[in-house]
Amino acid sequence: MRTISIFLCLAVSYCVSAQTSVSELNRKIDSIYKTSKIAGFGVSIMTPDQILYQNGFGYADIEANKKYTINTVQNIGSVSKTFIGIALMKAIEQGKLSVDTPINDILPFKIHHPKYPEISITVEHLATHTSSILDTDAYEKSYVIENAVALNKESYTKKERKELELMSSNKTYSLESFLKNHLTPEGEWYEKSNFLKHQPGDRYEYSNIASALLAYIIEIATDMSFPEYTQKHILDPLGMNNSGWLDESIYQGHRASTYTESGNIIPKYKLITYPDGGFKSSIKELSMYLQGLMRGYYGEDNILKAAAFQQMMSAKLTKAQYNTKKELKDNYGYFWEVSPSGKMGHNGSDPGILTLMYFNKKEKVGAIFFMNTSLEESKEIIRSVQQIWNTVKEFKKDYINTLSIGE
Repeated sequence: MRTISIFLCLAVSYCVSAQTSVSELNRKIDSIYKTSKIAGFGVSIMTPDQILYQNGFGYADIEANKKYTINTVQNIGSVSKTFIGIALMKAIEQGKLSVDTPINDILPFKIHHPKYPEISITVEHLATHTSSILDTDAYEKSYVIENAVALNKESYTKKERKELELMSSNKTYSLESFLKNHLTPEGEWYEKSNFLKHQPGDRYEYSNIASALLAYIIEIATDMSFPEYTQKHILDPLGMNNSGWLDESIYQGHRASTYTESGNIIPKYKLITYPDGGFKSSIKELSMYLQGLMRGYYGEDNILKAAAFQQMMSAKLTKAQYNTKKELKDNYGYFWEVSPSGKMGHNGSDPGILTLMYFNKKEKVGAIFFMNTSLEESKEIIRSVQQIWNTVKEFKKDYINTLSIGE
């Protein structure tokens, strides 16, 4: 799953004004949409116990004239990794593993850093992106077009055709086979350069493959498939009935089409390393998820013990681990971004989608943004997203000020 530029994350704020009507907020956001190149998007703003604002704009499917609503379902990209974090903490609560567990104590095959074979890669290394496992170009093999399609060369740009033709040519593998191909010496794509030059635990390097590997380890440790495990311990308890990893988990009538920056439709695709970015949900149901996590962080036992939420969402990295040449600004818990300003959450970007999911731990207000259009390098779309979140930021100040006055 591709990551997005940090400037976008820094532009995100998380609250809505109690002094301004919902209709006025709708009007402002809708005016931004009408001048944008975004096909469709949704916004949700909440406290742990209350939805302050929730609405969809534009189209889930332009050709079918289907509106984008709070029930529209799409991939959420790397926000999916937060589900790996929850599943990890649940498995720890059940005594199936610990953060210090060497991964080779669980895996049915062995993974060693080629330069430091004597140093064990641990569960915590995977959860904090310090395992030294790199994605490399081989990661792009994870994207597979679901059904063979003939691309209209007159419609798609040269860049779009190149990306879609690559996805169309990719073969389907099991998650286990994909991981073995990349990380074991016998693997089809194995190279020593698939690992950092630094030893495990030494440096932060965001890794989708390491994230998917941890989900696979959770499968082995719990003797349940990752979709089954997360369904039982996360989705069912939170009442998320139209979300999941598999197509059969969601109502297809609510599924959004996705679009390139230039407005061309993207054929439906799947991720072999699905735990790192393939979760499907709606603004409405992911809001239920974030509210549950916020309540847990603030001390309520629900899908996890409150202490587990705190452990998962606490900063883990040292400056040396992150980068010895740069100041550490944002940190990481177990698949959670943690910033000194109080921002916590994750973002995600893939072909045809952008997702932001954050809450402010000091202000106790969270927000989610979905978009069914590629971001990539489009300055116009980036500007529109920034305008939407700047609008939200204005309402944040009023809402927090209202709470302060009430005290």
